[in-house]
Amino acid sequence: MSDHVSEQEILKLLKKLDQYSYSQKREGIESSSTTRINLEDEMIVDGFIKVENGKVIVGNPSNGGKVPTLKAKAPVKLSMDGQEISKETKVSSESVIEWEIEENPLFEISVSEDKIDAYLTINRTQRHAWSLTDKAPELDVTLTVEEDSSIILETINLQDILTAVDNMNIKMNLDVVAVQMEILQPSHRPVNIAKGKPPTQGQDARLDMFFSENIENIFTEVRGLIDYKNHMNIPSVKSGDVLAKKTPPVEGQTGYDVVGNVLLPDPVKDIYIAGKDTVEITPNSIVIAKKEGRPRVTGNQIKCFDINTAYLVPGNVDLQTGNIVFAGDVIVYGDVMDNMIIESLGNIYVAGSVFNSTLTATGSIAVKGNVFGSNLYSGYFGMLYNRLYNNSKQLMDILEKMMQSAKMLLSEISKKNMQVRYGQVLLLVIESNYKQVWDVLKELMGVISGIQSYNKDALQELNNYLELFLQPTKIVEIMTAPRMEDFLRVLKKAFMRVALSQESQVQININQGQNSTLKSNGDILIRKEGVIQCDLYSAGNIIFFLDNSVCRGSKLEAGDTISAMYVGGITGVATSLKATKKVIVKKMFEGRVIIDRQSMDIFEPIEEKTFDRNSFNQF
Repeated sequence: MSDHVSEQEILKLLKKLDQYSYSQKREGIESSSTTRINLEDEMIVDGFIKVENGKVIVGNPSNGGKVPTLKAKAPVKLSMDGQEISKETKVSSESVIEWEIEENPLFEISVSEDKIDAYLTINRTQRHAWSLTDKAPELDVTLTVEEDSSIILETINLQDILTAVDNMNIKMNLDVVAVQMEILQPSHRPVNIAKGKPPTQGQDARLDMFFSENIENIFTEVRGLIDYKNHMNIPSVKSGDVLAKKTPPVEGQTGYDVVGNVLLPDPVKDIYIAGKDTVEITPNSIVIAKKEGRPRVTGNQIKCFDINTAYLVPGNVDLQTGNIVFAGDVIVYGDVMDNMIIESLGNIYVAGSVFNSTLTATGSIAVKGNVFGSNLYSGYFGMLYNRLYNNSKQLMDILEKMMQSAKMLLSEISKKNMQVRYGQVLLLVIESNYKQVWDVLKELMGVISGIQSYNKDALQELNNYLELFLQPTKIVEIMTAPRMEDFLRVLKKAFMRVALSQESQVQININQGQNSTLKSNGDILIRKEGVIQCDLYSAGNIIFFLDNSVCRGSKLEAGDTISAMYVGGITGVATSLKATKKVIVKKMFEGRVIIDRQSMDIFEPIEEKTFDRNSFNQF
């Protein structure tokens, strides 16, 4: 070792002695032989942090000593080297440590989500100075602060609040008195200081019906006979009866928010009503019957009222009566025999049973007896399966394509400065590409020829065009482009006659069904024994009424709810119950239950069970 020690080395040793001395005092170790300092062999010394006169002082460790850590307690917000730190962090003497106070403003102004109300919340009336609490040197330090109430940095006043309100553009119904009272006696809770005016909502139009649209106890027997005049419970009215009354919509009133924006009420919905010649609509929107019959309402956007005329069949519908196509209700007092068709632009009522036949109604269908091997379509499905509707639509599609082809062919011929009859070009187009039109024409004529009562006369114009088109020579001589447009117009009129006859509140009522298909855009009601090997589709509900009614080997689908009694059995064909909302069974032996997109197979008998989306999760 050198005999001379420099001044810098002495200062360095003194600093180490100070750190070592502090370390020994902190750990409570008394001076002993272990406190001897070997100037050549340096001791392990931990770092430290102390707070003094508002400053944070950091001492670094030496020879592998522990690094000091720092954190802060609210309302102190701490940052190191420009980065905010929210947890215990290691620091050194080279670290740039900064702190600030994070506290709520003296007051806050908030506006409700709908901007109808503005609120003032006073957190405190004055803001004071803060100072760091002194801390003796420690390895781990938590910064805390003390509020100095003797130093007032800011005091709340009315003008500050009014300026903030103005900056937020709050100007409607400002309550300055409420602001001043809250300053003098702060509640420290939100206080309403401005209020807009919410819009007054209007009322939608309302349509009150004074007749039943549902079928209930359709046929009533008196002494073993069905009395149509007095005891058949088909909804009916007489001339002068009030069918419905429309209450017009009431427009709402505009409002405004606290910043002055106009708030518009929701638009109201109107109901548009119209009537055929059988009803009268008064200036104050009262619908009155002008004749006796069954009242009905069709249409969705426009409600159209009419009084249906009934076509009565005193006995059976069979080969002697022929198929029935009628633009009104059809009432059958006997049975519908094998391979017959009834098409109604209204309701169909059958007192007996239906055997291997097809019934389509744009309204409801009610069968007091049983349904065997038959197809029943009501409402929307009655329209879709109506032959007049289908054949008219099919013919319209073909005619439009034929007219387009003829137009293109005539254009090419005119380019060559040649002349030809429109009918001749049209016939050439038919023979080349649209020979199927002859079959569609004949089928549509057959439907029209079978129409009962006044409906045939209403379609006479269409029938004349159909007969003309079945004579090729007449097509060449008579048909022109304007005549083809008129033919299409007449055809569309017949098509729309069926399309607009669809009723909204429809049902299918039967006692028992076997090997049959039933489709309704309303409810399907099974009144007595039940169904075996049937397909049932309802846009509404499928309901079995008798406690002992059965549902075996069938496929049921409902847009709402299925309520069945005894499901499944020894038919050899699985039973499927599918509903959008709910399936209720009294007893189910086997089969499949489907709710929305969830399905479950039943292999063991279950009783008194309700299936819905929630119950599926419990299995």
